[in-house]
Amino acid sequence: MKVEIISVGSELVCGKIKDSNAPFITLRLKEIGFDVTCQTIVGDESGDLKSVLEVSTKRAGLVIITGGLGPTVDDITRETVANFCKSRLIEDEESLKHIEQLTGNAKGQKYVSNLKQAMIPEGGIVIRNSIGTACGFLVKIFGSNTICLPGVPNEMKLMLESWVIPYILRGPGKRKKKCLKIINTIGISESILDKKIRQLIKPDKHLSLSTLVKDGIVSVHIEICDDETEKAVYTFDEVEEKICRELGVRVFSKDGEMLEVVVARLLKKSNATLAVAESCTGGLVSNLLTNVQGSSTFFLEGIISYSNKAKRDLLGIPEGVIRKFGVISPEVAKAMASGVKEQTQADIGLAITGIAGPSGIEDGIDKGKPVGLVYVAMAKSDILECKEYRFFGSRIDIKRRAANAALNMLRLSFL
Repeated sequence: MKVEIISVGSELVCGKIKDSNAPFITLRLKEIGFDVTCQTIVGDESGDLKSVLEVSTKRAGLVIITGGLGPTVDDITRETVANFCKSRLIEDEESLKHIEQLTGNAKGQKYVSNLKQAMIPEGGIVIRNSIGTACGFLVKIFGSNTICLPGVPNEMKLMLESWVIPYILRGPGKRKKKCLKIINTIGISESILDKKIRQLIKPDKHLSLSTLVKDGIVSVHIEICDDETEKAVYTFDEVEEKICRELGVRVFSKDGEMLEVVVARLLKKSNATLAVAESCTGGLVSNLLTNVQGSSTFFLEGIISYSNKAKRDLLGIPEGVIRKFGVISPEVAKAMASGVKEQTQADIGLAITGIAGPSGIEDGIDKGKPVGLVYVAMAKSDILECKEYRFFGSRIDIKRRAANAALNMLRLSFL
């Protein structure tokens, strides 16, 4: 069964609000064995919605619409769908009572506009909204089941889980048994990774492979599916084993875990303490690690030594080192890592210094050094190491990639 999603709202079209409903619905339907073939965003114009319905309801067995069920004149989904079905809107008494309970006496002076949210096309099936005022409904259009849900995310999600998914699963539509897996990697480009895994594994009608890159982390998305008549050729264990053997230490998670979660687990397991000195990342590494529950067991301190003065006063870096080598240098990065380790008495000192851009440094010994040049250093036991990176992208991109590079250096030190 083909499924399409229509998201209604001019605020989505103009980019004021990001559509989170369609991605959520798509993932949930994929988990139960149904593929969404098209997602459409349409504004608060009845004619535009009719045009989309004309196409979607003829090519899909199920159409899910979110948004446009509110109490204002801009909320046009209810009226447009009813008109498209050539049905009149009728009042659902139970929905009306629910609205009155939530808002007060709706037939009196308060919230009269909410009354339209109890209306559904005649012949439709009501979908109850236990936490909001807008009921949803299901109608048949050209043989397609069309389900309308509120655009408020928490209301939509609750109605999807409690009514829509059980309804779909009861239906006759053929669905596939699907298994999804995400392998996260770092230290390899998306193009090289994609080439490597496709030389190892040949996708077929049962197996699909895709990659997604964000902040220097490349995720491999693996999907294996079968149905009642055919079984998949590959198993997850086979695919995972081939990918992990080929990529080695570049793989840091086989189940979609974030890098900071993996690093936190390694620190906890080793009973090691950590202190971080950050310059160009502005505390991002510290933020990522302290987002992990239980980080207080290993994270001692984070110092944002952004200025030269802070590097001298907080980390004890000699002025002569900064003057001779510049702040964007392996020498200063190592001094930062050693300094934060000594100042806090941590087992490990981690440090980052670099140029996040968008412009470079205009004077001094660091003048002319390229945007994206970053040094990450780590002091651990008797080892003091530093690695140079050349990142690209926006200021935020460079900061995020630098933070992940630092976390990965820490991860690799435990292997």
